[in-house]
Amino acid sequence: MSRVVVVRYDGADLMSGLSVRQYRDILQAGLSALGSNFLKDRLLGRAKGKSTTVGIKPNCLAKHLNSTPVALANALIELLVEAGVSENNTVVWERSNRELSEAGYELNASFAGRRCLGTDTNGVGYSSEFYTSGDVNSLVTKILTEMVDININLPVLKDHSLAGMSAGLKNMYGAIHNPNKYHGDNCNPFCAHVSNLDPIRKKNRLTVIDAVRVQYHGGPGFIGDYFYHYGGVILSEDPVACDTVGLQILEKIRKDKGLPPLDKAGRPVKYLASANQIGLGEAVMDKIEVETIRLGIANMQ
Repeated sequence: MSRVVVVRYDGADLMSGLSVRQYRDILQAGLSALGSNFLKDRLLGRAKGKSTTVGIKPNCLAKHLNSTPVALANALIELLVEAGVSENNTVVWERSNRELSEAGYELNASFAGRRCLGTDTNGVGYSSEFYTSGDVNSLVTKILTEMVDININLPVLKDHSLAGMSAGLKNMYGAIHNPNKYHGDNCNPFCAHVSNLDPIRKKNRLTVIDAVRVQYHGGPGFIGDYFYHYGGVILSEDPVACDTVGLQILEKIRKDKGLPPLDKAGRPVKYLASANQIGLGEAVMDKIEVETIRLGIANMQ
């Protein structure tokens, strides 16, 4: 049975997003529900301590309008440092420095402070060897293959014009050199196979989907007419189960807004079943344990 935790924040004006403090409280509640002392004992382990390098992969496609909030990444980094990770061993990364900057992230590839860099940073680039899973054959960013020991996937829950949904599995397209090749047939089975590439599968230990503000139609870019303030964050060690719960939330919002299910809209999210079939995670709701935690404004201040 896979476990997914949904933490929802009630009582705030979500129009402008949440603060670092608010995201900290959400993450602490969610991580505690995944396991006692989750970051230190389960995610990081006791072996490497401060020398463990942790990658954090946001989604920066929608620039400052609806990318992974900087406040969420910063809250996560604060908790990682408190769990024993050296600040310079935290690495927020994307395909390019331009995407990070346009989403509001402060670049830093130095040996001081928290790092933030794109694969196009001088001296980084992609692996020299191809990695293969099923129909996918790609170079993978050296940030994953050489720089970090583990990775936390930090996507945004969005409708996607081709895949149906963009969440955790789709976000890992940002780790390969040729994502443009893998958008046919609703990105199926490519989303599954990209996340099953050896360095991605091995190093992705946690998915944290930001669903505070959900683009429920017209994605993956930003369209203000189809923007819903759900106020939630979805966490799981199982990347497929996390996306499966995200899909349930996305479909519920679409239904409430009078929109058809994604399969009736011609964009079925088929890649979750493919991910299930290759053993990447659980895509059957009956086999996923979901805990929902509600945090009110009185608990956040």
